Amino acid sequence: MIAVILPTRGLVFTEVEQSIASNLKEYNYTVFRSFTLPIPDSENFLVDQALQDPTVQYLLFVEEDTVMPEHGFVNLVKANAPIACIDYGVEGWSCTARDKTTNEILWCGLGCTLVRREVFEAMEKPYFRTDKSLLLNDWPEEKWIDVPERKRYGGQDIWFCMEARKRGFTITQVEGECKHLRVVRLGLKEINHGLHDIEQKKVIEKKQLI
Repeated sequence: MIAVILPTRGLVFTEVEQSIASNLKEYNYTVFRSFTLPIPDSENFLVDQALQDPTVQYLLFVEEDTVMPEHGFVNLVKANAPIACIDYGVEGWSCTARDKTTNEILWCGLGCTLVRREVFEAMEKPYFRTDKSLLLNDWPEEKWIDVPERKRYGGQDIWFCMEARKRGFTITQVEGECKHLRVVRLGLKEINHGLHDIEQKKVIEKKQLI
């Protein structure tokens, strides 16, 4: 059984839903959703829900605005890795960060990431946090600082990946790139053809080397 972890803030792009259904049509899967919980509470809650089912062996993280490419899930499974990801662009930057000396993947975004159950079973809760931030200027020395409440945006993927790596789990990136979507303008009310204006964010142009 595959658990699809789909945290949302109340909206999911239709193309995201379609990509999940298309990629997993040959598999036995259940989608776990949240609608009102903030990040990272939503991820922690959904993972706990999924792990209650002993048949769940893989957890596939898909974000509400990230579209898996065709055959993306098959490629994630073929990687045969504890953590496997497909990259996507954020303001043109890759979501996968590598050590510039060893080329080892330090962390990846959770937009399209497959994680084996054993990874979570080896970790302490909470699996995801945004109240800590990694000081990259001190890398490779690992230093974390507290983040003020009002600035706790993102970073849950970095915390998770670093903690997983401490326990000996590696991260593998597979070929392809996800579409990363955003709403540019909402469609006109009470107009049947007043479609929402949706566009793809910048594709990957720059790599993260730490």
